[in-house]
Amino acid sequence: MTAVAPVAEDTTSTSTVVTVASNGKGHILHDGPAYSLALNKEHTHVVVAGRNVFKVFLIEQGGFKECVNLRCGKTSSVQSSSSMDVAWNPADDNVLATATTGGAVVTWNLNRSSRNKQDHIFYDHRRTVNKVTFHCVEPNLLMSGSQDGTIKCFDLRLKEAPKTYSSDSESIRDVQFSPHNSYVFAAASENGSIQIWDTRKAEKCLNKFSAHNGPVFSCDWHSELQFLATASRDKSIKVWNVTNKPIAEYTISTIAPVGRVKWRPYRRYHLASSALVLDSAINVWDVRRPYIPYASFAKHTDVATCIAWKGDPFVLLSTNRDSTLHQNFISEADLPLESANQQGMAINRDGDLVFCCPVNLNKVEVQKSKESSRKTSTTTSGEEELNTSSEMNVFRDPKIVMCLSDETECIQTCAIQYKLIGKSIGELCDHNAGVASSVGRTTVFLFWNVLRILYDHRVSLIALKEDIMINSNIESSFDGDNPIGSLSDEDGFRGDKPYQLGDFYFGNAEIDPLDAEHDQFDFIGLQMDSKTVEEDNDWEVPVESINLRHEIIHEPIVNDPYIPNSAPSANKLNNRITSAPLLRITSPAKFDMWNPSEIVAKALRHHVDEGDVQTAVCALIVLSDEIRNELTHPRHPWRLLHAEIESWWLNYLELLKKFKLWSCATTVI
Repeated sequence: MTAVAPVAEDTTSTSTVVTVASNGKGHILHDGPAYSLALNKEHTHVVVAGRNVFKVFLIEQGGFKECVNLRCGKTSSVQSSSSMDVAWNPADDNVLATATTGGAVVTWNLNRSSRNKQDHIFYDHRRTVNKVTFHCVEPNLLMSGSQDGTIKCFDLRLKEAPKTYSSDSESIRDVQFSPHNSYVFAAASENGSIQIWDTRKAEKCLNKFSAHNGPVFSCDWHSELQFLATASRDKSIKVWNVTNKPIAEYTISTIAPVGRVKWRPYRRYHLASSALVLDSAINVWDVRRPYIPYASFAKHTDVATCIAWKGDPFVLLSTNRDSTLHQNFISEADLPLESANQQGMAINRDGDLVFCCPVNLNKVEVQKSKESSRKTSTTTSGEEELNTSSEMNVFRDPKIVMCLSDETECIQTCAIQYKLIGKSIGELCDHNAGVASSVGRTTVFLFWNVLRILYDHRVSLIALKEDIMINSNIESSFDGDNPIGSLSDEDGFRGDKPYQLGDFYFGNAEIDPLDAEHDQFDFIGLQMDSKTVEEDNDWEVPVESINLRHEIIHEPIVNDPYIPNSAPSANKLNNRITSAPLLRITSPAKFDMWNPSEIVAKALRHHVDEGDVQTAVCALIVLSDEIRNELTHPRHPWRLLHAEIESWWLNYLELLKKFKLWSCATTVI
C-alpha cells in the first residue's frame, strides 16, 4: 500500500496536528467533527470524513497515526463541501468514495501521484447525498442514496448514466447490499419504511414494509442470518426476519433516537448502536435481552456520529461530535449486567409465585459449548451463552381448583357461561360469581358477590315500600274532634283490618322499628320527605288512644311572688285534655338510604383500567334501568359518561367478534 504510507507531519499547521486523548485510545481532530468513517479490507487503516476533515489514519494499539490528508492541494467546490458519508472499496485499498452535501458522489484514488487524489465526480443527484456503499462482491458497483428520494447505482468502469431506483419517500437515509444475495439491497426511507430491491429490476421494489413510526436513519444486514437491523428516531431498534414476509423478531427500546446500528462480528445476537442526540453512550446489545445493554461505552463527552467494528468483536471504532476518533475496547467497557439484580420474584392476585434466577452452568457444560462453537460456527461462544442463560419457576396456589392459564380462554368461557337477563339481580350475580370462580378470576368473583349484596337486598326493600304505599292510605294528621271509631274508609281506616296503618302500629300487627329487616323508618311511618308528606304537617296522637289514671293538679312547691298564679292554666289544661293530643311531632328525623352508586362506578372504571372490559359491560347489563340511571345521573360529579359506557360496549363487542362468539355479541347488542 504505497498510497497510504505515513507522511511527514507539519507541526506548524493546526490542520495536521494530532493530539492523544486522555484515555490513550482516542485522537482529537482539530479540523472539525467527522460524520463518517470506514475501514479498509485488512482493517489496518481508517478514513474519516466530515465538514472540514478527510483523512486516513493508521490504527495502532495505542491510538492513531495520520497517513494521508485528502483535503490538500487545489480544492474545488466539491472538495469544500461537507462529506456526509465515506466508503472504502472492499477489494481495492486505493479506492474511496464520498457523499457530499452538494449532491455529488466523488471517487478518490490514493495511487495518484499528485496531492489531489480526486478521481471522478458524479453529478446525478439533485440534493444532498446521505449514503454511499460499495457492492460486497462487485467492487466496481457503487450505490448512493440521496435526499431527493432516489437511489443511484454507478459502474466505475463505465461513464454512462447510472441505474436509478425511485422510492416513494422524500429521502433515502441508508443503503446496504445484502451479503446473502448479490442482487439484493435494502434502502431505509425518511417515512419510516424499508424497501428491498433487486438491482436487475429498477421499476419496482421486491418488498416494502413500514418498519418504524419515524425516519429510519440506519440499517445493517446480518452476516449469517436473514436479519436486517434498523434504527429510527422513534427510539427503537428492530431486527427484521426478511426470509419471506418481514417479521420483527426482536425490538429494543432506547432512551434516545438511534442514529447508527452495526452487527457485532462473530457474535450472532449482538449489535452496537449509537444515539442521534442526547445520549453519548455507545451500547452493545444482546437482542434476546432488549431491556439492558450487554456492554456500554459511556466515557464519551458527546454523541457518536458513526461506529464500525475493527474486524473483530473486541474493538469498536467511533467518531464523535466533539471532533474525536476513538478505539473502544470491550475489555474496558461497562457491563451493566454485573451490577443488575439477577434474581426476581413476583406474586399475583391469585397467590401464584414466580421466581427467576440465572442458570449456573458447570465447567463441563461451558467446555462443551466452547468446543461446539469452534466446530460449528464462529458466531457462538461460551461468553454469549453464559450471559443470557436464566430460568423461571412458577409455584401455583393449590387452593384454586381450576385456573385457566390462557387469559383468552378465560374471556371466552365467561362470555359463554355468563347469564345477563331472565332472572333477578341476585340470581344473575350469584351465577356469574360462580362462573368467575370456576376460571380462577378471584377479583371478578368478589365483584359479583358485592353487587349481589348491594342491589339484591336494596331492590327487595324498594319493592316492599312500593307495596305498602299502594295497599295502604297513610294519613299525616288526625282531627282531635273526631273519635277514631267514627273514621270512615276514606279517612284511612279499613273495616276489614283490626289495626290502624298510619303514624304507629298497635296490636298484633305492630312492627318493631329496630328490626334488622326494616331498618329504614320510612317503611313504618317515621320517615317523611317531600315525596310523601309536606314538611309542616303535624303528627298527633289522639287522646282516645291513652287512658289517664287521674287528674293532674298543678300545685307550686313554694309561694313565690314572682311566679304567677297557675290555677287558670291548670283549668285550661284540664279543659283541653278531651280535645288536644298529648304527643306532637313537628320535625321528624330523616334517615336516607345509603347510595353505593359512587363505589360501583369506581369499581367499573377500575376493571376497565385493568383491561377487563367484559366485567364492566356485563355488570351494567345485569343492573336494572333505575340503577344505571343513578350511575349516569348528571348531578353526580363521579357519574359514568354515556360516551365512556359506549366505548366499553364497542370494545367488548369487538372482542366477542374476534373470538367469533356471535350469539354472545347478539345478547349484548
